Amino acid sequence: MDRSEYLAALAKATITTTVGTDGLLNPTQSRAFLEIAQDSSTFGSTIRTEFVDTPSGEINKLNTGKRLLRAAVENADDGYRVEPTFPTLAYDTVKMRLPFEVTNDELEQNIEKRALEDRLVRRFGNQLGLDLDDLDINGDTGAGAGPDQAFLQLHDGLLIWLETNTSGDVNRVDASTINSGAIDKAHFFAGARAMPQVYRSERNRWFMSPNKHLEWIEGLTDRITAAGDAALGGSSGPGNSPLSYPIIEVPFFPDDRIIYADPQVFVRIFYTQVKRYFVGPQTDWELATRDKNGYIFFVRQGFYVAEDAAVVDLYDFDA
Repeated sequence: MDRSEYLAALAKATITTTVGTDGLLNPTQSRAFLEIAQDSSTFGSTIRTEFVDTPSGEINKLNTGKRLLRAAVENADDGYRVEPTFPTLAYDTVKMRLPFEVTNDELEQNIEKRALEDRLVRRFGNQLGLDLDDLDINGDTGAGAGPDQAFLQLHDGLLIWLETNTSGDVNRVDASTINSGAIDKAHFFAGARAMPQVYRSERNRWFMSPNKHLEWIEGLTDRITAAGDAALGGSSGPGNSPLSYPIIEVPFFPDDRIIYADPQVFVRIFYTQVKRYFVGPQTDWELATRDKNGYIFFVRQGFYVAEDAAVVDLYDFDA
């Protein structure tokens, strides 16, 4: 089934008011809704995503091992064999809800008529993807009182994961000790050197905020060199790929952090049983008094770092 068929199935499930008593979308509809969220997500569309059938459990991390070669002797077999090992990553997804309402006046007077419902679901699916980017980066179960406390406390995100660093394996670089914290080429060299060589590969990326990327480019343009001219013109090169590792701009990243890692080290987990409920004014007095329809989606999601040692955290930049 192609993507257009996924979305058509989701639209059908959304517009109908005769959902089952448990509100479960079928696997095709669930996958379609989650893919809408994934496609709108700068961070989420880059990292590894796992769709799982249980709200908690384990996923495999493939590890083939190293120094596996042995001498070959003609016409002989010494019985040596290698088997891949599968260390596991335990996960536990968090249940979240996405409620929204739309008035019947909007549905009836809008030129799209009932097709507006489908567009609204897509819009809220897009917002779900953006919120998950924010949560997977900035989530903090210990967040204190504030307007975003309920959101941030859903689960710990990447920044808290790296700061707490319970394994002790994350490679952290204090950026303030280099060039007084003002972003410079020395930061990228320090970040690359801090990465264990076994994890340094062409798949690695620099994750940073758009402001930090702009600050880096601005520094390059101050140089009277070909690289400075190229950065000013927006060409590829050190402005967008320091040390040949591309920069990924993530709007929800703080300006005082840069992360260097293979994106597949970061894992977003979706439990595939998405629930969707519809409540109309025919069955809900409070909605009837406002002539509205109510929709609510329940999803379960989690975020994990699969290999702490494969991440470099450059922190405390001059923001």
